[in-house]
Amino acid sequence: MLRPEHKPLILSRLDREPYATIWAQIQERASLPYADDNPQQWDAGPNGENAMTAQANALLAWLLEDESYAFKARDFFARLRTDFETNTVLDVNIRMGRTLMGYTNAWDLLLAAGYLPEEEKEAAASKLCEITDKLFARFVEDDILRLLLLGTSQNNHPLRTAAAIGYVGLAFPEHPRATQWLTWAVSEMDYLWGPKGHYVQPDGAVSEGPYYYNFAFGISVAFLIAFDNVYPEPPELARDCRNRVDMDPWLDHGCVEGEPFRFSNPLHDPLFAAAADWSLALRLPFGPRPPLGDANYTAPNGSVLLPHFSPTDGRHRWDWESIRDRPLEVGWGADLSAHHLAYFDDSLQATEPPWTTHFFPDGGDAVFRSDWSDDARWGLLVAEHGSARKTLHDHVDSTSFTMAAYGEYLLIDSGYYKPDPNDNAKTAHSPSHNLILINGSAAPDKGLLNNFGDADAWLENTYDGAVLDYAEARQLYQDATVVRSVAFVDNRYFVLGDRILTNLTEARVHTFRMHGHAGYDVGELFELRPDGARFERTLAGVDIFVSTTTGATALTVSEPPFTELSPPHIHQLNWAREVQHHGVMDATVLATEPDFLSLALPYRVAPDPLPEELPLAATLLDLGAGVTAWTIHLTDRLDLALLRSPDAPTTLLLPSGETIHTDGEIVLLRLQGPRPFALLVRGTYLELDGELRASAADPSGVTVVEQ
Repeated sequence: MLRPEHKPLILSRLDREPYATIWAQIQERASLPYADDNPQQWDAGPNGENAMTAQANALLAWLLEDESYAFKARDFFARLRTDFETNTVLDVNIRMGRTLMGYTNAWDLLLAAGYLPEEEKEAAASKLCEITDKLFARFVEDDILRLLLLGTSQNNHPLRTAAAIGYVGLAFPEHPRATQWLTWAVSEMDYLWGPKGHYVQPDGAVSEGPYYYNFAFGISVAFLIAFDNVYPEPPELARDCRNRVDMDPWLDHGCVEGEPFRFSNPLHDPLFAAAADWSLALRLPFGPRPPLGDANYTAPNGSVLLPHFSPTDGRHRWDWESIRDRPLEVGWGADLSAHHLAYFDDSLQATEPPWTTHFFPDGGDAVFRSDWSDDARWGLLVAEHGSARKTLHDHVDSTSFTMAAYGEYLLIDSGYYKPDPNDNAKTAHSPSHNLILINGSAAPDKGLLNNFGDADAWLENTYDGAVLDYAEARQLYQDATVVRSVAFVDNRYFVLGDRILTNLTEARVHTFRMHGHAGYDVGELFELRPDGARFERTLAGVDIFVSTTTGATALTVSEPPFTELSPPHIHQLNWAREVQHHGVMDATVLATEPDFLSLALPYRVAPDPLPEELPLAATLLDLGAGVTAWTIHLTDRLDLALLRSPDAPTTLLLPSGETIHTDGEIVLLRLQGPRPFALLVRGTYLELDGELRASAADPSGVTVVEQ
């Protein structure tokens, strides 16, 4: 975990922040008593807690040269049982890092401090190796269990298992099985954190979403740091391919059993850093990662250490320190408290990331962001394809849109409500997301294990501008092509345009569904209107306005039937993992190919909103068959959002007397006020009162004009 030269460095830091806070946490952990466990069954819970307490005491013994702390750690070692075979938890493998890595660190630190007698040294090492060998035999050498829990996942499961097993292999190389443990562990790390593992996409997006990425990241960092410390020059190893699987999306693994290789530590690889940047880019304005896929709120643990190993700026320090409800995280997924004392350099100044809006076409995430404050307006459009969506922890949520503003998460994903550990989360399927539903559903439901369900989606036509940001998500489901356009206007509000294209001729029920973080036991304010809904929380709210090209009278706004603890109203997403219910808005029309145009207009409630932060007014315009449009009224600006069917008129008279002439499908236009702009989607011209505002040679693309 540490090197000898870290001792004076750590001691020199303990009187200043953030080291002082972390030091206090370590001391508090060291004061805990031994957690008793079930004498009839080996339990990773209390054993992991005891390992963390032993590690903290050994660290204090080494740093402070105080043998009293060593006595406590040695007592914990004496009580550690090795009857791992009595454990009956199916996925205990992902819970073993705390026990094996914590006790290994305690052993190492006590040895370095000179407080571990020879007979106890050998006994403790024997215990750790015995538990590791039993873990390795059960989850790696057993072909059936390995395929079930590690092979079909190729995610945090093999990474966490490899970190635990490989760590012991690093510490006790003289054990006859240590080389096997380490070779397998390094083979997993090399593959999954590398470019061919399909875990990390080329743009840094991680297939299983931000929650389980963070679960894998911290413990991987601990292992990778230890590998660097033990092997400044990597040794030659032989590849272990037993956990490579010949199924989509991992068919191209190219692993050759026994092939010699030298491990290139991901800590020094730009792809590893790109994954941390992806997590940072997804960040909700007030800090936690959004509940995308199987996820609750989570905070990153370990990314602030990356500058020690791969030069970068201070953006991860800014992130780590500024999470509103959980700053300075050092324990989630792995205890990295001591690592932060040694490897975090506080001379690197915290800096906000160099981007705001960020697009990940390989991973399928479009993140819209006004700025990096807690009050930022933020939106996330999802469009995953290929290996980015083929993961145990994916949801049927491509084309979904979520939003936060002014300190509140307002339009939500439903998070990770999984009452049955042997089934998918109840929130995994399309009704729990902000999608266009056709006859009640979208893409195919998610199946178990590698029955991924869902359908490929693509993020396309992205634009990051000064006044306007834009992206599209395209997906085929229910015999229709659904194209969702999202525009972020003036860092203030969002426009969504949904096109539905099908060869079917019968009318079907099409539903624009929106989940809001208000209503029911969430409290706050949830109310429906004939043209949308309002979701309002303590700090902020959002008005949803929705219309269709089928006409205002064809659209019905309602709430789906409520059943307790069931979709679509159920969610589990916050820090406390509370199971709650929220309000859901459905805007429904019976038609063959309806198109929806909707607005998400956030506003501040408290404290003391400025005039430009108050609710925005929107007016629905009647422009004839096949066209729907809204004007959006800002304090000193007037904008137009328009969506027209391909066979609709190209000349449109606004109520104000102005004339729009366009063949575009979607038009956004500033009619009055500063910072004029024009957006033309799948059209060749846009004129306002005879003045050309945008044009394109290619009628299939997107054109943005900003002045």
